[in-house]
Amino acid sequence: MKNVFSRIIAAISVSVLAACAPQTDSATETGSVRVLAPMSNSKGSYSLDIFELKGITDLQTVAGKFVRFFLSPRIANNQLQGSAPQGRFIKNSDGAFIPANEMTQQLVTIYAHTQRLALLDEELGAGGVNKWPRDVGVAVKVRGGLTNNAFYDGNTDSMLLVPYSSEGLPIPINGGILAHEHFHSLFYKLVMGDERAQIHDRENFLERAIVEDLSVRHRRLLPISTGEEMSEAQMHMYYHLAIIRGLNEGLADYWGWMYTGDPDFIAQSLPSEKATRSLKVRDEKSVNSLPSAENIKRSLNIFYSGAADKARFSDYVTGYAYSLGTQFSRVLKRYTDIYSKARGIEDLQARKDIAKLIVKVLPKMKDDFDKLDLNYYTADKFMKSMFAMNESYREEECQFLAEVITSSALTTEEAVTCEKTAESEFKMVPKVEVAPVETPSVTESSLQ
Repeated sequence: MKNVFSRIIAAISVSVLAACAPQTDSATETGSVRVLAPMSNSKGSYSLDIFELKGITDLQTVAGKFVRFFLSPRIANNQLQGSAPQGRFIKNSDGAFIPANEMTQQLVTIYAHTQRLALLDEELGAGGVNKWPRDVGVAVKVRGGLTNNAFYDGNTDSMLLVPYSSEGLPIPINGGILAHEHFHSLFYKLVMGDERAQIHDRENFLERAIVEDLSVRHRRLLPISTGEEMSEAQMHMYYHLAIIRGLNEGLADYWGWMYTGDPDFIAQSLPSEKATRSLKVRDEKSVNSLPSAENIKRSLNIFYSGAADKARFSDYVTGYAYSLGTQFSRVLKRYTDIYSKARGIEDLQARKDIAKLIVKVLPKMKDDFDKLDLNYYTADKFMKSMFAMNESYREEECQFLAEVITSSALTTEEAVTCEKTAESEFKMVPKVEVAPVETPSVTESSLQ
């Protein structure tokens, strides 16, 4: 697909070149500018369309209200520094600008998606969380063959993209992955505000990507343990690294699906991730549970006790966090599908409705994490917090949520069930276990 878009733009460029104005026309173009860009629709498909970029202050560098680009940047004083990439355009007879090379195509597409995501933030209740323009580093230089990745860096509040070398949809054009990274910026600001929530090891990523950080010398996030068993303090730390990062990744995956409508948006650029990251499963009815705290701790303990190299345990936590994230994203997608069908509303609107609940629950998550002390944040606590904002449900919605929450509850006292409140309306209530009534035994004396 990468080569397809490149060939299409090359063909269009050649065919209209004779009828176009000089490329220097783009140097003075500002305001609202129409460009040709490969954009996705709400069903997850891509096509080349004329898109209006708004707030452009310099079309040659594709800079404006929504994005400021840096070419192979470095970091100083927690900011990206470097020169801006130079775009090349051909202006057609209708006044639209056509990217003349692949880099320019990627710049206008990133700008277009970021513009859309900014408007979506306003619609979903996240307006004002991010500052504009967003800083984006492109063509980030790599060391050791690191390719095909994107990374949101909270310290600089920027997105970094390394070169794409596969044959799929380039990551800078993949609207789902851009939306995924955009969500990380919301989670960073509304929930954690530090590196604990980031799935990538920032120091490792920046080192491999040759993004020189002149601000500070970063220490590794996780301490290295040489013992055979984790202490309770270590378990508490690793557990919450796993579940916080898992929630961050899972909600970001949901955001990518919400934005594109494509449950396999990651696989469009990274086919090897389809089996583990797809939000679509063969048997939708099998998506009905989330891991309990005991299951998460058991998984961490099993690997830790059997790991030959304890120094690599943080790598396992990262991999496990992705697995947890996929479970969260699949459950939320399944609920959205049930919600859409039960209420008879379009899929896109249903996705946005659930996204609004996610935005509302993020500050509550921050409060819960701040008050943890020695307690454990659980999957059922997240689900209860998120859906407590709904006063009532349709029966199918309530039954699904009750099943998911009960499966991950820490104790039987935290299990829930559904109670009918009105015609077609239900609410979740604590599940009360009724003790069996003892029947008096029949004895010989009682028969006399």
